[in-house]
Amino acid sequence: MTLALGVGLLGSLSIPAATAGFAESADPAAAVQELAAQAAALPSGRTTYRAITDYNDEMLALSTQHPGLVKHITLPHKTRQGREVYGIEVTHDVDASDGKPVLFMMGMHHGNEWPSGEHTLEFAYDLINNDGKDPRITRLLDQARVIFVPVVNVDGFMLNRRTSCGVSPTCASSAGVDINRNYPFGWGSNAGSNATTRGPGPGSEPEIQNIMDLTSANQVTVLITNHTSGHTLLRPPLEQRAGDAPDEAAYAALTDAMAAKNGYTGMKSGFDYETTGETPDWSYYATRGLGFTFEIMKTQSTNNTYPEVIEDYLGTGRYEGKSNREAFMVALEYAADPAGHSVITGQGPKGAVLTITKDFDLWTAPIKQAGSVIDPPIAVPTHLESRLITPTNGKFTWHVNPSVRPVPAYTETGVVATGPGKFLKESWMLTCARPTGEVLETVHVTVDRGEKVDVRLQECKTRFNGNGPKN
Repeated sequence: MTLALGVGLLGSLSIPAATAGFAESADPAAAVQELAAQAAALPSGRTTYRAITDYNDEMLALSTQHPGLVKHITLPHKTRQGREVYGIEVTHDVDASDGKPVLFMMGMHHGNEWPSGEHTLEFAYDLINNDGKDPRITRLLDQARVIFVPVVNVDGFMLNRRTSCGVSPTCASSAGVDINRNYPFGWGSNAGSNATTRGPGPGSEPEIQNIMDLTSANQVTVLITNHTSGHTLLRPPLEQRAGDAPDEAAYAALTDAMAAKNGYTGMKSGFDYETTGETPDWSYYATRGLGFTFEIMKTQSTNNTYPEVIEDYLGTGRYEGKSNREAFMVALEYAADPAGHSVITGQGPKGAVLTITKDFDLWTAPIKQAGSVIDPPIAVPTHLESRLITPTNGKFTWHVNPSVRPVPAYTETGVVATGPGKFLKESWMLTCARPTGEVLETVHVTVDRGEKVDVRLQECKTRFNGNGPKN
């Protein structure tokens, strides 16, 4: 029943056709005019790549210009060279504790993949500019929250290189870390990396700690990490030996729905090229939110490729009718719809702090060292924790990822492929507390994809209002 709900949702999505625009011309002057006209249709109006100051200044300005809709965020960990990493959240009543599901979109894990940051911020502009004008976007911003981090690897972007600075204070190239090989789940196999570029330990780099913290603290029902290039849309598994994800049918259906809009080749990541330690595998097996990699454009980024950035986002020119913008909208529709995740409803005392948590171990791969030495997998303790404040009437609706967790392929004993339909029947631990932190009631909630569970929290209501013991 759960799977049918998710796939049925995908079939019901209705996305308008992309706007027509730039067409190539043999006349250079005419081509420039066409490009300028099309650029006005980009949500931000950009015609050239951004520098880091552009990203930072624009996100701050958006939050200032749109209070209540856009919130500026500073991620908790600075880069190895001491730089801040910024993002924004976009939704109606953005400062509220509202229990909405989350779409999390990011760019530039690899600092030289410029279009990945451009499309990330352009989609933010798109939502902000069209709120109150486009009924679909207005509805979705009622239903969901969207988190944007356009530049994950700020040090690498500043140096225009793939890797981060690693632990080297001078940021020597030999010390760089490919942070998209540093996520703990499956780390260490050296697929697509080596003992240097994978980082000194699973999850060692501050840039990916930022992403894991944001994902673990929010109910991210869909995650998109933008990269370049190749026009592929990738889902787990990253290594073929890991086997299909337990949610492969739902994963494939959403992949196909997005690829139908942007014209990308949707596929399992390990059948494009094999890696481990990437964002989507970690996020899926930690949270069961569906994570994807978008490989934007067909050419690598250089200073003269911005016209392709525009065409790929809007679905114009060489990508006529196939736009990333519309693929992103499909992802947001899915992220918002409860058929694709889980819902906890209930009643509690006004102003109570509700917290849901889970704790478990994820595992690295068997770790390849120098000289053909293979060390055993390392356990990586994983903690998920989200909070909600009960509203004035005490009734709450909390959109969450399922408590039922996918069985991972990376285990204490090595890589053991599990395949579709294999899940661990785990529960969320839900606590109801005073704002001071005093826990008044604890319940365990087991909920699967597409399901709703009602929790009444009668003990918490009684004690919160002073009618019961306060020990």
